[in-house]
Amino acid sequence: MDSRAWVSLLAAALQLSLAATAIVAGGRSAVARPLAAFGFCMFGWNFAVFARHAFEAPELTVLDAAFTAISPALVFEVVLAFTGTARSFRAPRIALWLVLGALSGTSLLGFVSPAVLRFLDEPSWAIAFLVGWLPSLAFEVWLLARHLRTSNDPREKARARTVLSALAIGATFAMSDVARTLGLPTPWLGAIGTVASGALLTTLAVRMELFDRNVSTRTAVYVLAMTTAFVVAYLVVLRSFAGSLAAQTFGTLVVTLFVVAVARELVAARTEARERMQRLTVLGRFSAQMAHDLKSPLSALLGAVQVLEGLEDDGPEAKETRSEFLALVAEQAKRVTGIVDRYDRMGRVEPRKTLVRINDVARAAARANGLPPSSLVLTEGEPECEADADLLESAVENVVRNALEACRERGELAEGDVRVETAQDAARGLLLFRVVDRGPGMDARQRARVFDDFFTTKASGSGLGLSFARRVMVAHGGDVRLESERGRGTTVELSLPI
Repeated sequence: MDSRAWVSLLAAALQLSLAATAIVAGGRSAVARPLAAFGFCMFGWNFAVFARHAFEAPELTVLDAAFTAISPALVFEVVLAFTGTARSFRAPRIALWLVLGALSGTSLLGFVSPAVLRFLDEPSWAIAFLVGWLPSLAFEVWLLARHLRTSNDPREKARARTVLSALAIGATFAMSDVARTLGLPTPWLGAIGTVASGALLTTLAVRMELFDRNVSTRTAVYVLAMTTAFVVAYLVVLRSFAGSLAAQTFGTLVVTLFVVAVARELVAARTEARERMQRLTVLGRFSAQMAHDLKSPLSALLGAVQVLEGLEDDGPEAKETRSEFLALVAEQAKRVTGIVDRYDRMGRVEPRKTLVRINDVARAAARANGLPPSSLVLTEGEPECEADADLLESAVENVVRNALEACRERGELAEGDVRVETAQDAARGLLLFRVVDRGPGMDARQRARVFDDFFTTKASGSGLGLSFARRVMVAHGGDVRLESERGRGTTVELSLPI
């Protein structure tokens, strides 16, 4: 085998380990899935190049071209996920997938069409590829540069520089392969580029908290062992059936299906375990809060019953005392019923609307979280809206609690770290709550998922605070908007129609 084949094999192993790392350690990170898909694509491309040269199988040019054609679309997905802009650029994503997907599908026809097989080595194929690739590459560089410029967190800046470096190295070296296809006398450097970019992305995932945590040594060893086993399996299949393209294709297909099955089972098992733990965490926090709310009225009920049991005569004073404590029992029983009804409605988010003063809601939310009156910035007058007071207070309380917990991550709370504001936007016909904190803030990937159920940036968090607040506001015809920057804190705005 020549040096290009060996480099391609090394690159294939590295890219497969990158994909496995994203699957095993990525969790619910927005970057994990596109990064895993990109790793598998690059593994397929490098392994096809390796097999074509090592076993003299020119037919594998088809897989080379198909994987090459689709790779820029996957890179685009990784960059969008990293910068948290996947929802903002749907049109460019669809256009890129249509163009490069068509080119990749056409390339696969080379297995059955000699004309298409010849087309794959012609400059016209390279030109078609460049038409789809170069605009997306320029857009990716712009997105990463903007993300780097607007980020305030040194760690996020380091991650952005690493992604930008990986993109620049991979694209520069890949360009040499495209230039060679166009007939220019350049060396084949694409495999070297994937080795370098794969190493940078693996470092990013393993040591730079791309998935909001470092990858453990145990996970790294597991990924390395799994990658080695799969690469050896591919090599055994190709060596055993050398000279028979049909047998090699069937064997590699079987191994690939096995890899996909193992990855799917692994992801399913980890996802199920994670979701089970999240449900238990949420149930625990929900139960603890309910127990806290019920403790006071139940204590009052128990005390009243004990007093009533101690009354032995039927004199006027005893009758008056009995009457007072029976009234207390009835009052506390109604209170317990109200608490249970409140939690039931919280679970179903079914508003029972009455006229509510938003300043009163803000005061109640601040008081429930122990904030001093100086933390309140209330609008003039007493603007009202039709809303469920209990649900609205719970929503604002959740947001305030999130803000306090975020600020506590940076140390002791100081005056002004959390503010609760109300405002009236007559132009839009909205009443507004704003919860402003000076906490650590969130990066672009966290902002993109902040309203997802069970998503949390805190080890003890339930991941339901903001998602519940949004469901409450939507049920009232309003919405929730969040602004956050690393190092600059977070502002959550809840809006209601007047």
